[in-house]
Amino acid sequence: MNEAEKRLSDYIDALNAEQEPEQLFGVAGTPELEKLLATVRTVRTLREPALPEPGYPERLAHAVVEKMQAGEGGKQKEKAKIAKSSRSRRLSPVIALAAGLLLFVLLSTWGGLFNSDVVHAMEKAVAQLANYHGTLEMRSTNAAGEEWLVRQVELWSEGEKYAVRQADGTFTVNNGERKWQLRPEKKEVALLPVVPDPGKTGFDLRDEAKRAKEYPHQVVGQELIAGRKAVKLEIQPPGGLPYYLWIDAVTNLPLQLQTAMQNGLQTTYTYTAFELNIKLDPGIFTFRLPEGYQVVEEDPGQLVLTVEEAAAISGLSPLLPQEVPVRIFAFEDRIVLDYGDTTIVETPAERTFEPEANAALGTAAGGPLEVWWERLRWHQSGLEIQIEGPKRVELARQIAVDLALPDTSSVPENRARVQVPVDMDLVKANQQQVDRGSSPWQLDPLQVAVTFVNLEVTPEGIQGKPAVPFSAFKVTKNNGVQARVEVSDGPIKQVYLERLIRQDETGIWTVVGYDPR
Repeated sequence: MNEAEKRLSDYIDALNAEQEPEQLFGVAGTPELEKLLATVRTVRTLREPALPEPGYPERLAHAVVEKMQAGEGGKQKEKAKIAKSSRSRRLSPVIALAAGLLLFVLLSTWGGLFNSDVVHAMEKAVAQLANYHGTLEMRSTNAAGEEWLVRQVELWSEGEKYAVRQADGTFTVNNGERKWQLRPEKKEVALLPVVPDPGKTGFDLRDEAKRAKEYPHQVVGQELIAGRKAVKLEIQPPGGLPYYLWIDAVTNLPLQLQTAMQNGLQTTYTYTAFELNIKLDPGIFTFRLPEGYQVVEEDPGQLVLTVEEAAAISGLSPLLPQEVPVRIFAFEDRIVLDYGDTTIVETPAERTFEPEANAALGTAAGGPLEVWWERLRWHQSGLEIQIEGPKRVELARQIAVDLALPDTSSVPENRARVQVPVDMDLVKANQQQVDRGSSPWQLDPLQVAVTFVNLEVTPEGIQGKPAVPFSAFKVTKNNGVQARVEVSDGPIKQVYLERLIRQDETGIWTVVGYDPR
C-alpha cells in the first residue's frame, strides 16, 4: 500500500469512527488527494437513496473506472496517446483509489451501512439532548382508515426535570425535588411522589432509540413529517408485526412513531413542533400555588439529607450500597434512594417472595432474584429491595454480594424424556396474537405448563376446574430463554419450555418436552 492509499484508508476509518481526520492527520498534502478526501467526506454524509436494481453499484463503479481510463477520447485520441503514458504513471494510483473508494461507498451505502448509521446517530443525539420543548400529538386509526386525534400535549424537558400540559389545562411538573399536578377543574394542586416516576408520555425518545438498536431494522424511505424531512425506519420485533419510526434528518431525534395495526387499531405519535437545547424559562419548573387553589397531598414523601432521617420517618433500617445516592426520599414504610437514572426502593418484606410470572430467575441474599425488564427485586434482611435503571446490577451487588444473574450465555440442550413437536407457524401466529393483546397467559411459563398438562389429561378440553390444580405447579428454573416447571401431581412430572420467537419479556413460552411420572 503506497502513501496515498494509506492516507485514504486512514481517512475513511476516522470518518467511520466519528472522528475529525484533519485534526488527526493534518492537510492532505497534494491538491489531487485533497479533492479526493473532500469527496469522501461529502459522500459519507449522504443519506440512503433508492437502489435501481441489484448489482447497480458494481456496474456503476466499473463504468466510472472505464470512463476515467478512456481519457478525453474522440478528436483528442491521438493527441492524448502521447500524454497517456506519462499521465497514467502519474494518475493510475489515483484512478485505482477513486474506483476503490466509489465501490466502497456504494456497496457500504446500499449494503446496509446507513441503517446502522441512522440508528447510531439517533442514539448519539438522544444522549446529547440537554433540553427540549415540543408539542406531541397522539392519533388513532382503525382498520377502515378512519383517523382521529386522541390527545395533544405540550411538554418541556431539561435533564431530570419535565412538565406536561394537557389540552384540558392539567399541568404536571417534576423538578427533581418536587412533583405536582395543577387541576384547573377542581382548583387543586396535587402533590405527587417524585420517585419512582413512570415518565412523561407514551413516546419516550430514549426508549425508542434503545429498541431501534436492539431489534432488526431497515431504512425504507424518506418523508416529510410535520414539515420536517425524516428518515423512515421499519423495525421488526422478532416474531411480531413491524412498526415504524421516523428520524428527523436534521436533529437525528425520533420524530414520529407508528405502532402496528393491532385489533383493528393503530396509534401514531408525532412531534408537530420541536425545539431542542434552548433556554427554558426556569419558572416552568418552579412550584407556585395559584390563588384560589388548595393543596392535596398524595403521599409525596419527604426529601431528607441523611439515612438516619429516612429511617426515622419510614420506620425501616435500610440496606445501603457503597455508592452514596444523589437524593434520599422517605415515606411511611418506604425509602427511595435516587441515583439519577437508577432508583432503589426498599419496603418491608411482608409476604413470601413471589417473582413475576414471566420474570427470569437468579439468586440474591441466598434466595430468588427476580429479573424483569430493567428491574431487579429480591428479599434481604426483612426488606424487599427493588432496583430499576441502567446501574441496577452494579448497585445490587453492593447490597447482595452473592447476587447471580440468570445465565443465558450457554443454553443447555432440551433433556426432556419426551420431545414435543413444535409447529413454528403456529408459534408465530400465537406470538402475534399476544402482541395484539389476546391470550396474555402465554407470557407466563407456569400457565402454559398448566394448560399443557391438563390438556394431556383431558384432551377433550378443560371444563371447570383443571384436573391437575394450579397449586401442583412450580417454576424451578427460568433464565429468560428456557424454563422448567415441576408438577407434583398427575401423569407428568416436569415440563420444559422455551421462548422460541423472542427472548425478552414480550416473548411467549412454548412447551418443547416433558418427563412422565
